[in-house]
Amino acid sequence: MKKLLLILIVYPLFSSAQNKSGYSWVFGLNGQIANFAGDTSRPLTSQLFWNGISPNYPYIFSFGHSNISDRISGNLKFLCNGMQLFDTLGNIIENGDSLVPEQIYLKNLYPNAPFTQGSIILPKDTDDTYYLIIPTVSDSAYNFYWTNTVGIKFPYDEILFHVVDMKANGGMGKVISKNNILISNVELSTTMMQACRHSNGRDWWLLKQGLNTNIIYRFLVTKDSIKGPYVQNFAEPDFGFYEGTGQSCFSNDGKKYAALKGKINKLFLADFDRCTGELSHEKVLNIPIDSTSVPSPLPQYIWDSLTNGVCFSPNNSLLYITRRYNIYQLEISEPDSSLAWINIKHGMDTTYDAFEYYGQLALGPDQRIYIGKGGGGFKQLSVIDKPDEKGTACSFCRKCLRIDSGAGGSTSPPNMPDYTLGADTTSLCWPLQSGNVRAESEEWSVYPNPSYQTIFIKNAKGKRKKLFDVSGQIIYSTIKDEIDLSHYTKGMYFIKIENVMKKIIIE
Repeated sequence: MKKLLLILIVYPLFSSAQNKSGYSWVFGLNGQIANFAGDTSRPLTSQLFWNGISPNYPYIFSFGHSNISDRISGNLKFLCNGMQLFDTLGNIIENGDSLVPEQIYLKNLYPNAPFTQGSIILPKDTDDTYYLIIPTVSDSAYNFYWTNTVGIKFPYDEILFHVVDMKANGGMGKVISKNNILISNVELSTTMMQACRHSNGRDWWLLKQGLNTNIIYRFLVTKDSIKGPYVQNFAEPDFGFYEGTGQSCFSNDGKKYAALKGKINKLFLADFDRCTGELSHEKVLNIPIDSTSVPSPLPQYIWDSLTNGVCFSPNNSLLYITRRYNIYQLEISEPDSSLAWINIKHGMDTTYDAFEYYGQLALGPDQRIYIGKGGGGFKQLSVIDKPDEKGTACSFCRKCLRIDSGAGGSTSPPNMPDYTLGADTTSLCWPLQSGNVRAESEEWSVYPNPSYQTIFIKNAKGKRKKLFDVSGQIIYSTIKDEIDLSHYTKGMYFIKIENVMKKIIIE
């Protein structure tokens, strides 16, 4: 009985089976909220900040917003509009203002992130401490690119992270570490940032899209630090400079990744390794283009020019894509593109005057997919009720998420990772099990070990030697028989040659 009690105390810290961190969604103007029950019922909706007085819309959660709930109760904890951090009463959390540089902060009357996936909240540990991560643009880059009217690109160039302690300030929260630079002086897309739980069920992988070419930066987010960036560069697709729309997502088992953006009709789809954070077996698929005409004199609106949102079905077999005027479903395993793509919603879901385009997508705890939109002039969102079903059987439900109280319109669901995804017990991952690390043998050996300066490898001449840190990242690779360790911090590392791996200690 004592052993069982110990397991119940320890393992929930790393288990996500009952995690309710994603059970409340805040979005729209003046903070519309949807509260999920954790079953298949639709969420209960209301206006979070509406007090019956004519609104002035200080609470704008339109594109780059995020929020998180208590993992046990599911009650809302705090929310972010991409530039400010609020408690559940609508007050700015202590030190939670000006979470981005000054120029982009002052761009709008009411500061808020202007693009999708503009912030994300990741639990730092189980004691109410969180990372808030925000991609943004430095003042110098803003002045160079964003105010230059002849410019053709408007990139972000840095990612900031903040640490939030929700036990502070009487339980109303405080930003205890602010405006820390995670990466800078690089060209980043303004959209496409998402996270996936590490295979250990505790840490996170954060992926962020670079600008123009398909460069993807990834970071390992742990309780004590954020490591990276680790960079992968893919030949295709070239997503271009257009920065208005786009989204990236992971499948619900964390084993696939998808991304799309802007004016290019290309979908990037790849396998994802939750141990290493690496993408592989990538494919680039052409997204259908429909010739839906609309009553507008502008030629760019005569056809579906923009790709906006992407989301996997709960069973991971289907992928949903939104364009401005159409919604498509992709059967991932179908090799024939003429059969794989199905248009499940052709044209607008309301009149032209009331239609605000199809935007980013999000899978709810009730296993429905919610379809965001731009504007915020109207209060309802359309929904895909049965996203595991192929074709029109997926049940597109017009304007079925309704928030009729209060003031202000709906926009898009918040940017959230899958907080419920737990550890992957089916694959070998870091830290290595003892059986996977060999002691010295006749195959090859390392000496001296421990070492503080240089190690030598015996009986491995001409073979590739890879040095790993404890998180599983390759930090050095060589065919030489000696490795200088003097510039690495003290601790445990691993040397791998072919299929044999051995532990070394740097003193």
